[in-house]
Amino acid sequence: MINITFDTILERSLLGFNISPSEAVVLLKQTDPKSVNAIRETADQLRQKQAGDTVTYIINRNINFTNICEQHCSFCAFRRDDDDTDAYWLDWAQILEKSTDAVNRGATEICMQGGLNPKAQINGSSLAYYVKLVKTIKQGFPHLHLHAFSPQEVQFVARLDGISYAEVITELRDAGVGSMPGTAAEVLDDEVRQVLCPEKIDTETWLEIVSTAHRLGVPTTSTMLSGHIETPEQQVRHLEKLRSLQETAINKGYPAKITEFIVLPFVGQEAPKSLRRRVGRDQPVLADALLLTAVARIFLGNHIPNHQPSWVKLGLAGATAALTWGCNDIGGTLMEEHITTMAGAIGGTCMEVETLQNAIASLNRPYQQRNTLYEVIGDW
Repeated sequence: MINITFDTILERSLLGFNISPSEAVVLLKQTDPKSVNAIRETADQLRQKQAGDTVTYIINRNINFTNICEQHCSFCAFRRDDDDTDAYWLDWAQILEKSTDAVNRGATEICMQGGLNPKAQINGSSLAYYVKLVKTIKQGFPHLHLHAFSPQEVQFVARLDGISYAEVITELRDAGVGSMPGTAAEVLDDEVRQVLCPEKIDTETWLEIVSTAHRLGVPTTSTMLSGHIETPEQQVRHLEKLRSLQETAINKGYPAKITEFIVLPFVGQEAPKSLRRRVGRDQPVLADALLLTAVARIFLGNHIPNHQPSWVKLGLAGATAALTWGCNDIGGTLMEEHITTMAGAIGGTCMEVETLQNAIASLNRPYQQRNTLYEVIGDW
């Protein structure tokens, strides 16, 4: 077996070669400051080659339509039972009010996800409820892009209604869903998932649903919830599955694929105590998140060119730093954010466009508004 040195891994990546999973693990385990900085510089150079110098952002709004959820993920501080005093379930007027406010503030996208609420049905059909969520917004604002419903929500609807994933995705697509958030991925390793989210879909099902979406013409994003109990090897296996998923979409000529990758560092301040004790800290370790961000660019960049940090989880300063570790996009305005904020994140719930622009400009990089599919809005 050929022993490839650390320097060779970086050199080969700059020449356009895919690094192997074992090589990615080597990079993630680096602790020497000079080596870590070399990884950062490599990721930054690849970002420039693969995505350019312009940093993009999107004007969007989150709508978390309910926090009532049948599952009990060990990292989640958002979910509630339906009889909890702070449980909520938005009605149609509230959905429209939030959508109207988003449009008035220049949003081009609504990102909509929620808890798995078994009572969210119309005439005994979960799919009918989710379709009405979509149509309620699209009938009022047909130009808005709906980035909605994770693979977990697709599986939830399919299970309750006894239909296939393809049927759920097709109905939602035809109702007006434009793309699917690649959330509920956490770490795509079933040993980790048994601890973090034993009631959630397994790795194979997540991959199947996302691939089905691509086949049916629905683009997705991709994410990783990192910095809790997972190992570098498990992080890389996650990245390897995403790279393979994208290769499948490209090689089979699917009409859609993964549009971006986002590192989501674990925030544990308000998480259930069992996981908080196991992890041993409340807030993300910025250095760890940045190293993973850089390695993700090196590993995925030939296949997924758009990489984004989470300013909600890292704070704006941390997200701005990530733009020098391989990211080419700073995310969206969000306007409101509940899931991470209720976990104790300190990044805030809303970001003004000017604030994002100023953060990008502080790096002497140009900025540009985009839409969900990374198409430019306005002039360069």
